[in-house]
Amino acid sequence: MHVLKLAGILAACALIMVGGVGCGGGGGGAAPADIVGRILLTTTGQPPNPVATVSVAGAAAVQTLVDGSFTIHGASSTATQITVSAPGMTVLHQPLPTLTPNAVNDLGDIYVTDTTYNANVDGTVLRADTLEPIAGATVVLSGLRTTTDAAGAFALAGLPVGLGGLGLEVGKVTATGFEVKPIVIDLPLGPTAPPDNLVNHLGDILVSPPVGGIPGGPSTVNGKALLQGQTVHAGTTVTLIRASDGVELGGILTADNGAYGFWVPVGAYRVRAEHAGYQTKTVDVTVTRLDTPVTTDITLTP
Repeated sequence: MHVLKLAGILAACALIMVGGVGCGGGGGGAAPADIVGRILLTTTGQPPNPVATVSVAGAAAVQTLVDGSFTIHGASSTATQITVSAPGMTVLHQPLPTLTPNAVNDLGDIYVTDTTYNANVDGTVLRADTLEPIAGATVVLSGLRTTTDAAGAFALAGLPVGLGGLGLEVGKVTATGFEVKPIVIDLPLGPTAPPDNLVNHLGDILVSPPVGGIPGGPSTVNGKALLQGQTVHAGTTVTLIRASDGVELGGILTADNGAYGFWVPVGAYRVRAEHAGYQTKTVDVTVTRLDTPVTTDITLTP
């Protein structure tokens, strides 16, 4: 009788070993994946001190280094959640993106908060040169990621309340053929909770094509500031002004041919030309595409 019981126990243990039951969240023989990232605090933007503990199914929990970084070796590539605990912070249970087996998966910066993880956001990713939507762009915020739809729109849920507001890069937008766009949230995210269930609107995020791939030369606003009745047009001060708030973005002094030029992103501007003995003149210009410079000649009269 005792022999039969022992045999049954051994058989059950063998099944557990073969099936992988009890192996850190059911790795189940899935191929391993390495995971790297960095843990930061929403309250300070700095790494946790004392350090945080990070765990993923299929691998032993690890502690962050002094800079907040962590490396997990041999996690299950089918793992769906990462858990982060840090002294004084609310424990984070965050969904993982699909992990690539037998590769290093970089989650980037993940922020933990001392409040809750129920901040929802939305926004739209647009081309900076044409303001057209970018479909299929990848948006990453605090380790969570999604892709934009045909209208360039995206939404993410479950972000840490208090994320942003410190002038820190808390995420990024990547799209094929475009520069990587860092995401900086000016105002800290608020909770999306009853009774209002307010969503944090990030608005339009403008992404620029690589500068090296834009034809048309080094300027998006250019022209000549000419002096009426003169053949030499040197010495005119040309200033570029942002139309929305009147901020002077830069100025140049013209050479003999009176040429000027500025490189600025899509937007509305004013060009002011002034020269001693001549009437100052200001013209409005609008840049609609980075590959289509706006040429405006200005003639100053005495």
